Amino acid sequence: MISTRRSVLKAGLAGLVVAQGSIAQGSAAFAATSQKQTFDQWLHDFEASVPARLAAAHVAGVEVTIVSKNAPTPYAAAFGYADIAANRTLTPATPMHLASVSKLFTASALVQLFDRCGLDRHDDVNSFIDFPVRNPAYPDLPITPHQLVTHTSSVSDDNYVGFDTVGDPTQSLSDFLRAYLVPGGKHYSPKKSYLPKHKPGTYFSYSDVGMALVGYIVECVSGQDFAAYTQANVLEPLGITDAHWYLREFAPGVLAVPYEYKNGALAALPQMSYPDVPAGALRCSVADLATSLRAMIGGAIGTPPILSPADVAEMLRPQVSPKIVPYQGLGWVQEVVSGHPYVGHSGSDIGFANMVVLTEDQNHAVAVLINTDEGDGSLVTDFRAAITTDLVHGAQLLG
Repeated sequence: MISTRRSVLKAGLAGLVVAQGSIAQGSAAFAATSQKQTFDQWLHDFEASVPARLAAAHVAGVEVTIVSKNAPTPYAAAFGYADIAANRTLTPATPMHLASVSKLFTASALVQLFDRCGLDRHDDVNSFIDFPVRNPAYPDLPITPHQLVTHTSSVSDDNYVGFDTVGDPTQSLSDFLRAYLVPGGKHYSPKKSYLPKHKPGTYFSYSDVGMALVGYIVECVSGQDFAAYTQANVLEPLGITDAHWYLREFAPGVLAVPYEYKNGALAALPQMSYPDVPAGALRCSVADLATSLRAMIGGAIGTPPILSPADVAEMLRPQVSPKIVPYQGLGWVQEVVSGHPYVGHSGSDIGFANMVVLTEDQNHAVAVLINTDEGDGSLVTDFRAAITTDLVHGAQLLG
């Protein structure tokens, strides 16, 4: 499972104590239910089960959705709290830190921009940006945008330590990448900024830094700040106005508060970010995520369209030899949930645990957004997997 976490000292205030119970209560029954069950019957059973499952997993709140390619979003709901201390409940319109699910938006921006400009994702990345990027072990081999967006570029996260910050990052995307990827940079390491044993294009290594560089390519090619480009060309055409890459864009009391379960209680954590913004810093509600996912799987795709039908097909098509990785699209990865492989993308960060997966026919997407840290145990992870599995079953009942 692709589920990136950031290392940071976590602090917070004691919150609400919740009762122990069965995390997957009802889940096995949903999975085993006959296809003769109606969606409405499934929905009743599912929603009745969630409060007890939240408590058992020590989860503050969860937002969920089922997205249909061929019809308006059939289901979006929220359970639990956005802010326990303020007694503010979650709603489907509450923005939440998407973490690495953000990469689907970054990949979409790159594909869209290159299509509109007639550019080739297989060209040398150095023809698109204003500083040199080369694996020092293979100085004659170009790194390409295609490799970056498929995590096969040989850019490595091995030297990514200590970049998390409370609040918005103070370092620009450009400065972060130069310091990390260019010889002489403060955080550059020839053996940790790049994979010394693997040629570009030959090995899968999931990389936040690589996806951050995708965002910077968008910046350089478009001549716009990455956040401004995605706002104008990905979010606004879909009618989305309350999803942002920076905390400063949100009014107080709007975002879901992140939590961790510690010493028998849910404790609030600070809102975190990092300079590699395109890799995971988007805050978005499950309702707006549903609108975006429908566009990404080829449903209603905005005015003007954010992706052409050919772009959608290309993003979902396997892009890498199965000898390298079982499945890798453009941004889309393989997620294994409860032992079942899906096309999708997870996202785990300080205080958040999210999942997006597609049904096998790719006519539906489901999303689970949780504002509670996975921690060192498996309660939150298991809860996320069980809820995801249930939503997939619900989606299959829609046909």
